[in-house]
Amino acid sequence: MIDTSRLFESLSRATEFTVTEDHLKLLRHTYRIYWDPGEGYGAPFINPKKPYGNSNVPQDVATILEAPDSDWEDNEEDLPPEDEEPFKILRADAEDRYLRLHVEAGMALKIALATGEFLRGRYTRTNNWSNDWTRQQP
Repeated sequence: MIDTSRLFESLSRATEFTVTEDHLKLLRHTYRIYWDPGEGYGAPFINPKKPYGNSNVPQDVATILEAPDSDWEDNEEDLPPEDEEPFKILRADAEDRYLRLHVEAGMALKIALATGEFLRGRYTRTNNWSNDWTRQQP
């Protein structure tokens, strides 16, 4: 499994990023925004354990993005009764892909908040510490 913190840190240093429809779809499916009182004035936050409603983030992402059947495999250990569909689990390579999209959605959120727009496209900024993201026209 990928190291999500390291990946986000790496993405945070990028001076260009492409926001896709998949990133925006994930952001629209964010389950709940909470208020964290913290030690100061507080701030809104997304539940890091269940950002899309369940604790299996890669599987939630795959479901939201309507993953193809080839990304799933049957769980033969827990076969359901004949009248129910088999429980499926994500293939390991697909799990990493969907987890990466989840982390990238965090970057898309940073860009959306900086620009005031939730639009797909290629965004750039002047350097890796600024927040002056600008959408590049196609």
